[in-house]
Amino acid sequence: MAKITDRIKKPEGAEVRRLISKGRLTDNFWKYVERVSGERSLRKFLWQGLIFTLFSSFPTVVGSALRGGAYKGILGSVGQNCLIEKNVRFIVPQRIFLGDRVFIGENSSLSTMAPHGRIEIKDDVQIFRGSIFRAGQGRILIHESVFITENVVLYGHGDIEIGKYSGLGAGAKIFSGEHIFEDPSVPIMTQGGRGNKVTIGSDVHVYASAVVLSGVTIGDGAIVGAGAVVTKDVPSYSIAVGVPAKVTGKRSETKSEK
Repeated sequence: MAKITDRIKKPEGAEVRRLISKGRLTDNFWKYVERVSGERSLRKFLWQGLIFTLFSSFPTVVGSALRGGAYKGILGSVGQNCLIEKNVRFIVPQRIFLGDRVFIGENSSLSTMAPHGRIEIKDDVQIFRGSIFRAGQGRILIHESVFITENVVLYGHGDIEIGKYSGLGAGAKIFSGEHIFEDPSVPIMTQGGRGNKVTIGSDVHVYASAVVLSGVTIGDGAIVGAGAVVTKDVPSYSIAVGVPAKVTGKRSETKSEK
């Protein structure tokens, strides 16, 4: 039987994506500068690096408060009374916008490397340790008073929008994009991808380790059970569990207004 590598061909004009190219060291240096700062500006790259180096590892709650002020000149915006714990990574920070009283936990990473990527976090949002937000060609928009626990992943190749008062349990993952794999004779990573918006309504609770896939809408007040894989829309005030997730019930008909 022929190996799969014997069947794979490289499509004409396709380029394999590389973090490090085959070019000279200087070419890779500028590629890295653009990847991290969003443009080929040595001045901006060095200034951002200096501020992050000075403040990102400063310990204690004092450091968390200082970073909220120090980063105002680097991020797109930083509201009042933000707390940013140590070792939080911002990539292309000028396209990241924080509202008032935003908390970001230690070792989290927020990245907007793609040209149209954007992350907007509104007031009173809490993001706990080890969470990863990556805006691809889309926008990640988190409305007010959202609670995000540890190790949550938001991958916004398409848009991701999360409504007010919603919560994401530890290890929950939302993917608003997917690879194209229509031609088995062509490497998947050269076929590109497609993005479809994921919308999480207000007062939604997504429990630990649940996965929400591209193009899904979860209505207001819905609950997604732990470990569920959501491939289809979930109606408002429904309870969905399982792999793939299925609606198994409804919450009380008495719906509180948020």
